[in-house]
Amino acid sequence: MTQELTQQQIGFFERCKECYHLVQNFLNDTLPNGLVSPRHNDYEYDPDLRQKVKEKITSSMEKLEKSINLHGLKEIAISYNGGKDCLVMLILLLASIYKKFLGTHEANRGESFYSSGIIPHDYKLDSIYVNAETPFPQLTKFITQSTEYYHLNPVYIKDSIKNGFEHYLNEINTNIKSVVVGIRHTDPYGEQLEDEQRTDSDWPSFLRIHPILDWKYVEIWDFLVGSDVDYCSLYDEGYTSLGGVNTTIPNPKLLIPSEEKNKYLPAYMLKDNADALERLGRVKSRK
Repeated sequence: MTQELTQQQIGFFERCKECYHLVQNFLNDTLPNGLVSPRHNDYEYDPDLRQKVKEKITSSMEKLEKSINLHGLKEIAISYNGGKDCLVMLILLLASIYKKFLGTHEANRGESFYSSGIIPHDYKLDSIYVNAETPFPQLTKFITQSTEYYHLNPVYIKDSIKNGFEHYLNEINTNIKSVVVGIRHTDPYGEQLEDEQRTDSDWPSFLRIHPILDWKYVEIWDFLVGSDVDYCSLYDEGYTSLGGVNTTIPNPKLLIPSEEKNKYLPAYMLKDNADALERLGRVKSRK
């Protein structure tokens, strides 16, 4: 007898389906709001950039499907801090889950999605947010809203990254062996990373899965703008890399010269040498 699904499980299935069709529409240029949505009418569409993004999407989803095949969903969680990179990673992961387990078959309210035996009936995707800094209220709000919208199982830990993951793996969910991380090569400590890589010996032991390593800053934003998904409102205020309240300011490269109070262009308007300039808004803690 098929067990009754919870609303969270049904909702998770629906979001996987939604993300899959979102990605397919992006790849096929069939998005309902066009190549660039009206709310981003200041964004200049670049067909060459869009083609590169499509190639990155295909590559990232192939990596995710391979990881799911190797490790199984039950042992995989995601590290999710509400940032732009994590959001792209999340959408591609949910799309990959739908593609792998359903393909062209539409399930009745997700029942075969769980009853196939491949996905445990009690499956939930943990989204782990480990943070020791004081977060922006806008970011906290977006993390709450987005984890609810995508029907994730949020785990909040206020601690250092190292200590937080040790606590999570040893005390909260001992089944998890792999964590999907939205890091890119241009991020700090990201240059030498591989698609899959175990943590260092002095860290809690788990496999890090990096599906968007080779994405560029402008590619991340072309996908988010083109797909017209909701993201943290701070990005529209000139923030390009989000840390804590005491370590993050709007990117000075996006400042609009004005006699009035400082105003900034949105993050997606940073294009020239963007990967090198992305973290100009990160500053040392102001005590």
